[in-house]
Amino acid sequence: MFGYVLPDKPNLYMKDYALFRAYYCGLCHATKGESGQLARFSVNYDATFLSLFFHGLHGVKAEVKNKRCILNPKKRPVIAATPLMKRIARLDLILLGMKLEDDKEDGESSPFRRMAFSRQVKKARRKEAELAALADACREAQSKEEKKGVSLDGAAEPFAVMMKELFRALAEEKTTAEIERIGYLLGKYVYYMDALDDYDEDAKKTRFNAFRRTFGAKDYAELIAAHEEDIRFIMEEIVRGIEEAYKTVDLGENDGVVTNTLWYGLRLRLEAVLKKEKGKCIKIRL
Repeated sequence: MFGYVLPDKPNLYMKDYALFRAYYCGLCHATKGESGQLARFSVNYDATFLSLFFHGLHGVKAEVKNKRCILNPKKRPVIAATPLMKRIARLDLILLGMKLEDDKEDGESSPFRRMAFSRQVKKARRKEAELAALADACREAQSKEEKKGVSLDGAAEPFAVMMKELFRALAEEKTTAEIERIGYLLGKYVYYMDALDDYDEDAKKTRFNAFRRTFGAKDYAELIAAHEEDIRFIMEEIVRGIEEAYKTVDLGENDGVVTNTLWYGLRLRLEAVLKKEKGKCIKIRL
């Protein structure tokens, strides 16, 4: 369920773009320090967003260092690892493990990929038992809901609740009802985007899909032709809810990137999914 929460690059100020890249590289280096070189392949833009959000929320002053990367020998600005960044790196691996288990149940995950990340995921789960428990509870609840054949709201609820609790756990004493609501609604957004993105594949393999269960379209083209307005309304209500809750949050110097992501990035990715013609929505590199 990765790849849906990222900035709208053309509308980023250069300083915010540089900050996002520095946080991404910092998370990558932190992941290497926590779990080794291979684990760096788990780093994604969604986790970078979490790092920006919660470092800003806690008022952690970014320490920038120039470091080289195995993929880029030229030195570039990197946010130095903090305890919070290391925690998010471990959370990223826990969520990767959750996704690999879901793929295994769907008959998609390669056993070699699961084996490759097995040690790193187990290590992250040991260090972050609370976050791992939230992921396990989500998977169990998700399985029960899907077996009942529920429609949109019921199907998205377990993932939305997990994200709400993850935001609460990472915010610690800074948590508020608005911050937890952002987590909850982002969970719904990601779940729905993943369901839209996987619609044709789920239909082909007769797997549960919340939009297919609700609207019954035989394929994605038919779904969009008949129900694009309904889907836009559902997703726009979620994004507006996130924007409203975010108005009360102060993230300091990280506000620019996070605002861009929540105001523009979420809608940009929705458009990419709605307008796709074949396969997955277009992958974006920043």
